[in-house]
Amino acid sequence: MKTKPPLLSRFRPLPLSLLGLGALASAQSAAPNFGVRVPTDYLSRLASIDPLLESSIGYGVRGFPLPFTQDVRVSLAKRPNYWEYAVSTRYRDTLFAAGVFDNGSTATAGIPRLEITRDPFKGFQYSGRLQGNGAYSRFTAGYAFTVAGDRVRILNNAGVAFQGDVTAPYTQTEASGNYGKSFGPLNVNFGTTARLFTFPVQGQLQGSVDLSVGANVSPARGLTLEASQLERFAAGSVAIPDLNLVRYRQTDAAITYRLPAPVGPSAFSVGGVRTRVTRDWTYDYTYLRNDLLFRSDALPVLVGPSVGYQWGPSAATTTWLLGVSFLSK
Repeated sequence: MKTKPPLLSRFRPLPLSLLGLGALASAQSAAPNFGVRVPTDYLSRLASIDPLLESSIGYGVRGFPLPFTQDVRVSLAKRPNYWEYAVSTRYRDTLFAAGVFDNGSTATAGIPRLEITRDPFKGFQYSGRLQGNGAYSRFTAGYAFTVAGDRVRILNNAGVAFQGDVTAPYTQTEASGNYGKSFGPLNVNFGTTARLFTFPVQGQLQGSVDLSVGANVSPARGLTLEASQLERFAAGSVAIPDLNLVRYRQTDAAITYRLPAPVGPSAFSVGGVRTRVTRDWTYDYTYLRNDLLFRSDALPVLVGPSVGYQWGPSAATTTWLLGVSFLSK
């Protein structure tokens, strides 16, 4: 039976992906301030939380903002086989995180992690990540710059990684870029990321390329059609298992209809309906979700129940998906 890939081998959502609501927001102040006065942008921060409200993955929330001027986020979720809990914040392009995180696979325990990573879009980079339960740890430093009017970012890192009984110095070179264009009501986005890992002590290297394309169109008022495709190609292998990427394909599509907002104040009303489909070609999973979304003046997002079905490579991985769905207003 095929199993889900390890965390760093799996596709992470692209800007046009339909899989989630996103993650950490940037800090809003020039210096940390841990006072309890609720910041003026607090409600907008709530729109970027990542809820886990589905029977197959667990129940809880990632990235819930605390009412501090500095944007501090907490995560707490009961996963099928373990608890996930963490605290994190981002200050001046630096991520600080500690806790137990998603393991990205079918393992029965989460990943304990302590991390400080500075990764601005341009400039000096560094990262220190210590992890347990068999996940890899790393210490790196490097530099990122852009070309073509900031449309292409080039990153070069060097450091050392640890996993199991392997200690391996390595280098990472990565070039990425996105390009979007509108053709009347049709919006199209193209993205690519090319990576090269070298492990000089082991005499190993691996190259990989991600190619993505996405489009959305609104043929009628309130109706939006979206689709995206990811293709990953990889060659070679390296000494750290978590850094080994594999050939990967994923297709996403969605149909969303937003009902017109009621005139005047509205405590509660139907805001829209949505159907989402995801096909993971590599690991033979298909996900179908149907969402009924409600609007309330008290909430910054549309929210409602989600009912779906997951087809997996075996009977044990085929199941109903019950949860709660969110959509920006």
